Amino acid sequence: MAPLQLVPLISLAVFGLITPPAGLLRGGRMRLRPAPYLGILGLLIALGSISWFILVNYQPTALGALRFDLFTYFFGGILIGTSTLVALASLGFTKGDPNEAPYYGLLLLSTLGMVILAASQDLVLLYVGWELMSVPTYALTAIKKRDVLSNEAAMKFFVLSAMSSALLVYAISLIYGMTGSTSLVDIRSILVNIAVSQPGVKPFGVIALVLFIVGFGVKMAVVPFHMWIPDAFEGAPSTISALLASGAKLAAFAAAFRVFIFGMGTFQVDWYSTFAILAIVTMTLGNVAALMQKSFTRLLAYSSIAQAGYLLIALAVTTPTNTLGLAGAIFHSLNYGILKTATFVAAAAIATKLPVTDLTSFNGLGKRMPQTAFGITILFLALAGVPPLNGFFSKAILFTGALNSPFSWGPYLAIAALLNSGFSMGYYGWVIKRMYLDDPADASRLPEPRSYTRILWLAVILTFAIGIYPQPWISLSQSAATSLLSIVS
Repeated sequence: MAPLQLVPLISLAVFGLITPPAGLLRGGRMRLRPAPYLGILGLLIALGSISWFILVNYQPTALGALRFDLFTYFFGGILIGTSTLVALASLGFTKGDPNEAPYYGLLLLSTLGMVILAASQDLVLLYVGWELMSVPTYALTAIKKRDVLSNEAAMKFFVLSAMSSALLVYAISLIYGMTGSTSLVDIRSILVNIAVSQPGVKPFGVIALVLFIVGFGVKMAVVPFHMWIPDAFEGAPSTISALLASGAKLAAFAAAFRVFIFGMGTFQVDWYSTFAILAIVTMTLGNVAALMQKSFTRLLAYSSIAQAGYLLIALAVTTPTNTLGLAGAIFHSLNYGILKTATFVAAAAIATKLPVTDLTSFNGLGKRMPQTAFGITILFLALAGVPPLNGFFSKAILFTGALNSPFSWGPYLAIAALLNSGFSMGYYGWVIKRMYLDDPADASRLPEPRSYTRILWLAVILTFAIGIYPQPWISLSQSAATSLLSIVS
């Protein structure tokens, strides 16, 4: 009998495999659609089991190369929850599509790869999870096979992702050559003395660090490895853009946290300042570029790049004695997953009636699509960090972690993040102003798809609920940050 900790992974794997064949049952007088509901059921079972582990039966354990601690459960819940929102929002998008069943099967298998990434404590298994997450997303990005933009986006995504995978393999090979192991636990214990006992080997460790930064940076949308993001998000279906912007990115961050903070945290090299520079450049370029966009989806894409800059702060300031920045990043990952997924769902709702490639179509949206406009307003204010919404508290903890870091440049990093957060209100406020203050060319009321508005309302409720009562989530994030640095046998 498989350990209970494997239930989420088994659920995603089994339902991911049976969902595509279930599409063959579609048709007839009953107009059956078993595939999407089987996929959603698999996601709900996985999400429910992870919630049960956190609330009722949490106990850190290691099962071979898999590590089940509070960090794994917390990120696993975020990733599966994000995919669940995407699956529910896709019910309207995939209706009548002949690729509906493969769509949900690929979604579940990609989610399985994401959770494996969050749980892996071995670099080989981490790479397996990386590919399991990535390969289905290539197909999902190009799911609109006759759409030129979708195919172009998928090709750019594939080429850069393949490059990142190759760099990760090279980095893993260097680490194995240095330490003789791919286990992060062994790597952590060996690297602590390698600079003293084998000084000639240290440069190879530095090369491996650089390769890891570049390899993870592609998926995390870190500047200058962000080039594929705007085109991919604009060309892919908005629901898949939500998966890429939230699920895939956060899974890459979860893996990076485990590799850098836990696995290589004892390596005596100053890689903290590198991440500090990347964080400032990423958040600044993302915000400045977002302000210049005329397309809503490209604005969201550059906004997600800026958010990646905020999350990078955790990699720049987290030490064994200072985990506040990591706790803030974990909490912000939860909020970011909810907010960014919902904003792309809003883009999908608008795209059914209006062109999202032209922001002038947002003029007067508050009158034409009031529910969608209200949802966008709340989500944008939360992303900007306006209290008492959830984004304010996670950013406050994250920036405080930088402020209290042991590094002399920590306060400057916190100030840069604070200024960028305020600057982002410029383009968020610009869109809100268009929706409520500008007059539309056509003021007629537009029907709003229920499959999208339900997700928006759920996200708005969560945004207020977490913002008004953040303490349980803050405590959970702090415990998850502490568990990442503990040794589990």
